[in-house]
Amino acid sequence: MSESLIKTKEVELKKQIILDEAAKLIDKVGFRNAKMEDIAKKVGFSKASLYSYFKDKEEIAMNIAKLHVQKFYNKIAGLPGMNISAPEKLEIMKDAHLEFVKKSKNFMTIKPDYSLMHKVHKDFIDLKIKTFDILKAIIDQGKKDGIFNRNINNDLTVRLLEAMFTGIVFLNAVIGSLKSDLGIIKEFNMEEMISFATDFFYLGITNTKQELSK
Repeated sequence: MSESLIKTKEVELKKQIILDEAAKLIDKVGFRNAKMEDIAKKVGFSKASLYSYFKDKEEIAMNIAKLHVQKFYNKIAGLPGMNISAPEKLEIMKDAHLEFVKKSKNFMTIKPDYSLMHKVHKDFIDLKIKTFDILKAIIDQGKKDGIFNRNINNDLTVRLLEAMFTGIVFLNAVIGSLKSDLGIIKEFNMEEMISFATDFFYLGITNTKQELSK
């Protein structure tokens, strides 16, 4: 193994250690309270050394979120080829979404600068398009099986689901940024909201008895 390859693998390993420890810290104290010096201390680096791997904690958090997105996709990638019903596939996708939210919610309030967004934006978009294709295949299966409403538009249905998730996550980010004593602010639960919204959404695309009889 060449010296340059060894060096590359060493850098990748150190970056992964930083991300793992930073994720634990951010989950514990929150993104705003996590400091670069605290992350450096957890991995046994100097603060200066840490900056040689990541430029700031926003970049660290964005990389962690990207890993969570990839794990989410890995759990749903094989759904179209599974020999199970469309509703069962949607249930698996819902559970994967909820698990993703639980792991990523502390990283969803990040507002990275444009240069950081530019670095990771394409990866997120590529994964989102793949997710759309999976959902379209499931919806198409459900329509062919007579389970989902035959008249729904696949593209619009997928976009509506994405808009629903984006809206809930955005609302959570806004509420998380507010300092208010209002009870409704404190009681907002993103996981419960997404679970309810997905159930409501799936109910909306399912055939009624009246349509099945046509």
